[in-house]
Amino acid sequence: MDGNTQVTPEVETLQPTRTPLRAHLRNPRVRLGLAIGLGLLVLLGLFRFMADRAAYVSTSDARIAADMIAVSTDISGKITSQRVSVGDMVKTGDVLYTIDDREAAYTLAEFEAEANRLRAEIAREEARIGLASSKAGSEVAARRAGTQSASASVEAARSNLETAQRDYDRTQGLFDRGLVPQSALDQSRNALDTARQGLLRAEADRDSARAEQRTASIQGEEVRLIELDLGVLRASLQQAEARVDAQRVVLEQHTIRAPIDGVIDELFYDTGEHSLRGFRVALMHDPDAVWVSANIKETDIRKIETGADVRVKADSHPGTKITGTVTKIHNATLGESALMPNPNANGVFTKITQRITVRIDLDDPGLRLRPGTMVTVRIRKQPSKTSA
Repeated sequence: MDGNTQVTPEVETLQPTRTPLRAHLRNPRVRLGLAIGLGLLVLLGLFRFMADRAAYVSTSDARIAADMIAVSTDISGKITSQRVSVGDMVKTGDVLYTIDDREAAYTLAEFEAEANRLRAEIAREEARIGLASSKAGSEVAARRAGTQSASASVEAARSNLETAQRDYDRTQGLFDRGLVPQSALDQSRNALDTARQGLLRAEADRDSARAEQRTASIQGEEVRLIELDLGVLRASLQQAEARVDAQRVVLEQHTIRAPIDGVIDELFYDTGEHSLRGFRVALMHDPDAVWVSANIKETDIRKIETGADVRVKADSHPGTKITGTVTKIHNATLGESALMPNPNANGVFTKITQRITVRIDLDDPGLRLRPGTMVTVRIRKQPSKTSA
């Protein structure tokens, strides 16, 4: 048995299966049915396309956006450590960088020492006020009592003088009549002179006591001077404490912390580099607070209003259904907000349809959408707007 006798039956069995299909395709009715079916599919697709165009404004000029936080430093200095890496999730207050803070720490210690010195001086002056007040009070009371005693002594001496004067006048009259001897008159004159001297001495003591009382009163004014000095010291302490607080802020600025909960997108310094005041050191955003920034043609913007429902298709997640809502429509085109607008100075003009930015807040998609990734949006038209 050769190979030709084996192939022939197989060819004969295949031919009957091909013949009916070709025959059906040659049948005019089958061809007409296929043409009608294809036409219906085309019409259905066209109908769906027109219905979609009538109900939605669509654009592929849209992307995921977020508030990109540029973290900057308030001081210049050498970076001593980098605590995070690109892509890390951080919480508010987490340390991103540390800057060499030795000089700031020494300055803070100096200011704190000055404040402590002023507190010690204030405590000393307050103690002096207590002692001076007590001493001045006791001294004034004692001198007042001495003045009163001296005044009483003057009155007693004056009374003694008056008594001695009457005794002398009486003795002088008796002596003139020859009733008393000369010795009695001399003794009476001596007593009168002694009384005069006693009055003068008592008056001198009184004047001295009054002077001492005034001196004690003047010493009491020293308390007021100490209180004035104390006021100056307290003002100096407030100034020193303000310097301490300001230096603590400076010291805290040497530690750069995350301002929000988010993810680190970029780091611009490495350990050992020198940072500059006001320059950004990191870029971050909150992955839970992203939205869609869509650029809509000016010819379609009248068909959109805030609150409109939006369907979003993310290129990074093509099979995921994402919805959102229009929350803001800008009042100027992208060209007006460009850094270098085109004034058309050469006179050549080509009319180009302008685009206006629309913000779309997303419903929680449960996805990690990254800023800058492209999306396609379909915004439902608002009948009230179109009718207007």
